[in-house]
Amino acid sequence: MAKNAKPLFQSLSDQVFSFLKEKIINNELLPGSVLSIDRLTAEFGISNTPVREAVVRLEGLDLVTVHRNRNITVSSLSRDKILDILEMRRLLETYGSRTAALHVTDGEIRSLDTVLDKVLDNPTDFDYYKHSDLELHDAITRHIKNREIQASLKNLSVYSLRIRYYARFYGEENRNPENSVVKITAEHRAILDALKSHDPDRVEQAVMTHLLNAEERTLRALDRLENTKGTGKQEEPAR
Repeated sequence: MAKNAKPLFQSLSDQVFSFLKEKIINNELLPGSVLSIDRLTAEFGISNTPVREAVVRLEGLDLVTVHRNRNITVSSLSRDKILDILEMRRLLETYGSRTAALHVTDGEIRSLDTVLDKVLDNPTDFDYYKHSDLELHDAITRHIKNREIQASLKNLSVYSLRIRYYARFYGEENRNPENSVVKITAEHRAILDALKSHDPDRVEQAVMTHLLNAEERTLRALDRLENTKGTGKQEEPAR
């Protein structure tokens, strides 16, 4: 098994899939990176069948591209794809925010308060910041009863995560990642304060403001990457 793979009670195919998906989403495997079935098979110490099965699943999520010559590369994030996902998030999460305003519990609010406080106590812990981000957005959407909307949100989740970390990875402001974490957590705090009021209009506005800011950060990151490519100088992304 690969050194950094998590020892989960999953099938071999599931383990390879989860391992590679996380690497792609976190930009440890960058767009355009080549994946070798033989190399992955050797790294995991398994046959190539579960590796190929994992690649098929990754292709289904548009995380990798299998070319005609059978080369496998990590898929790029196009501007159109990013804009489509961001628009879907605005539509679905603002809808969910109104439901959350009416149904969020005191226990959920206290838990989020604690989580956000911990982020600000140590803004250099990006893993915990990611946890806080997911917790907040889950609180916004978990009270939606419409199964079709929930299914759409689930399908969007992988793309949304990848876009968030893509923006951090390439974003100019993330040359100082602590400031970015503090700034975004302030937006999260504004959403939580709105949830405490149980006012659907206020919560929707706070969520919309956050999503529009996230879109601006993401597009700045994309512009930065495209400009860097245009000069022929591939600058090392912020980590």
